[in-house]
Amino acid sequence: MSAGKARDILSILLDRVERVPDRARQPAERAPAEFPSAAERAAFDRLLEDAERHGAISVIKGRGEARHLTERIRLRDAVRLYEYLGRTPAVERARGAVSRLRSAVAPKHNDAVQARDSIIDGWLRGERPFSISLEQTDQAVEFLTALDAVLARDPMDRRDLRTYSGQTTGNTKLLERYASRIINFLKQIGKLDADLSDNEAMASLGLEKFLQPVLIAGPVRLAGLDFGSLAYVGLPPEQAPAIEPAGAIRSILTIENLASFNRHVRESLLANDVAVYTGGFPSRAVAAALVAISRWPGITRIHHWGDIDEGGLRIALHLTSLLPIPVLPHLMNPTLARLHGIPGKASRKIDLLPSHPWQPLATFLGGDDARFLEQEKVDPEPIIIAGAVS
Repeated sequence: MSAGKARDILSILLDRVERVPDRARQPAERAPAEFPSAAERAAFDRLLEDAERHGAISVIKGRGEARHLTERIRLRDAVRLYEYLGRTPAVERARGAVSRLRSAVAPKHNDAVQARDSIIDGWLRGERPFSISLEQTDQAVEFLTALDAVLARDPMDRRDLRTYSGQTTGNTKLLERYASRIINFLKQIGKLDADLSDNEAMASLGLEKFLQPVLIAGPVRLAGLDFGSLAYVGLPPEQAPAIEPAGAIRSILTIENLASFNRHVRESLLANDVAVYTGGFPSRAVAAALVAISRWPGITRIHHWGDIDEGGLRIALHLTSLLPIPVLPHLMNPTLARLHGIPGKASRKIDLLPSHPWQPLATFLGGDDARFLEQEKVDPEPIIIAGAVS
């Protein structure tokens, strides 16, 4: 240990001041009890004596036989210690970082402006908002640029993730690099479901590496082509919202999992029924197609079939929030879960009105007798339309 260790201790004193700037007593640090050599102890003491002569600290010696040894180092004057160490106070460094950030990026979207202001406020309080320190101004600029691009994306924009990132930010991988931070921020401000995984959240924002086709079965047509004779068809994402009915439609069913979708369209799809594969949480393309379908003449409700668990319920409620007509459960009820499901830990409580179509399932999954049931373990059945939930 030597003068370097002494400088470390002096820096620690300033760190403690910056963490609690309005502390009642000046901070102090204990000196090391042992040194590798007498020369290193002497170097340590010389630097502290120099700092003390500068008026920055007070060196407190031991008592009795230890009166010649340094016991503690107490801060006397922070301004003089900053000067002695050649260190810029954190508040000044924060102001400099804030100035650089303001001049480097000017977000266009209000939520991105809010994120920038959160960074600024956090830096001035000595925090690391979004895990970005004030020494990482470049990262803050990149994050805000990526966030602004995500928020500005047109729902009908069908460019894949990297193409969109490259054409809007100049860096094809920028949105991926900051995806987790962007998603966390959007969840915090209520723009995304708090339980979405990163992949689900990106898909809901329309940001996927490879845009998947929208799988749909039933009497539908697009661009003059009738697909009713096919088991199902994969529609280009950018054209899916233009889907039209090719006749009278009896029911619409959204299906969470691919295996169940394939079984349903081959085993249980009736002549005038339409089935849409959501792929878990629906992508923007699927969501746009479902909104268009919900506006077809005579369509007053949509049914949904998925896993009986917390994730399946969240998907159903997400669809409910997306669509202007009721979304009703199909093969998703406590009776079926009790018969074929496995015991599971109660889900988080989701409070729904007693009249809400998903309230019975939410209450069941939030209870002590909750049971979970994978959709694939249930045989498909046609939708029953009789004024009651199937």
